[in-house]
Amino acid sequence: MNTKIECVVDANNLCGETPIWDFRCNRLVWNDQNSCLVYKFDPLKNQTQIISRNLMAACIALNGESGFAFAGSTGFHLWERNGEYQTLVSDLCFNDMLAAPDGSVYANTMYWNATSMEKTGKLYKIESGGKLTALDDNFELANGMGLSPDNSLFYLADSARRVIYVYDVDAADGKVYNRRVFAKVPDEEGIPDGLTVDAEGFVCNAQWYGSQIVRYDPDGKVERRIPVPAKQVSCIAFGGAEMTDLYITTAGESWPSALMPNGYDPKNGNIGGVLYRLRTDIAGKREYVANLAL
Repeated sequence: MNTKIECVVDANNLCGETPIWDFRCNRLVWNDQNSCLVYKFDPLKNQTQIISRNLMAACIALNGESGFAFAGSTGFHLWERNGEYQTLVSDLCFNDMLAAPDGSVYANTMYWNATSMEKTGKLYKIESGGKLTALDDNFELANGMGLSPDNSLFYLADSARRVIYVYDVDAADGKVYNRRVFAKVPDEEGIPDGLTVDAEGFVCNAQWYGSQIVRYDPDGKVERRIPVPAKQVSCIAFGGAEMTDLYITTAGESWPSALMPNGYDPKNGNIGGVLYRLRTDIAGKREYVANLAL
C-alpha cells in the first residue's frame, strides 16, 4: 500500500473532525468544531469552501437530497443548501453521529469532567420530529461509530476508557444490544477517536495522541498501523471515485488531559490542524443518508 500521506487542505483547524464523503456531489465535508466552521473540499477542482459558520458542529451526517445534520454542544440541527438550519434537539451536547439504514441517526452525547447536562454519556437513535430513543448509557467519552457492511454489527469508541465496543443490531428496528469489548487500546498508545468500517468489515480507527490510524480485523486484532504526521488524529473517512482515498482530520489546538500516554509532549511537534489524504488499497463504503425533518 502507498504510505505517502499528502496534505490536501491546510486550514489550520483547531479541531478538525468528522470527515464524510458526500457521494451526492463527490466532495468531502468536514468541520472545525472549535472554530464553528464546516468545510467542503472538491478534489477534482482542488477547491475548498466554508459552507457553515457560527454553529458549533462536532459531527455531521448526510441528510435528504442535499442537506446535512449537524450536532454539537448546541444540540442537533438540520442544515440546508442556503445555509440556514432548524433545531431538532436543543438540550443535549452531542459528540458524534452516524446515519442509519432506515434514515434515522445514531448519536452519542458527551460527558466529560461533569460539563455535560447528562450524568453519563448516552447513545440515542434520533428520528424525524426529534424523537429520541435511548439505546445505551454509561460512556465516559463516547466517540466514533460505524456499522459493519451487512449492518448486523455496530461499533462505538469510548475514548476515556480506551475501548472500542461492538454491539449486535436488531434488523427490525435498528436498536443495538449485547455490548462487549471489540478492542482495547494499550495505555502506551493514543486514545480511540473517530472510526469507520471499510468494505471488508475491518474497523479503521483514528488515534488521538497516537499519530496513527489502526485497522482492526473483524476479530478485533490489529491488522495494520498507518502513521500520520500529526499527533492529534481525530477522524477518518473513505472517499473518491473508488472509495479508496482515506481522508484524515487532525486538530491543531493542543488538548492536554489525563488521557495522554506517558511521555506524550503536548507542547512540541506537529500537533495537527491539516486535512490529509492517503491513497490506499482498502475500499471504504458509502455512509447512509438520513431522512430527518421537523
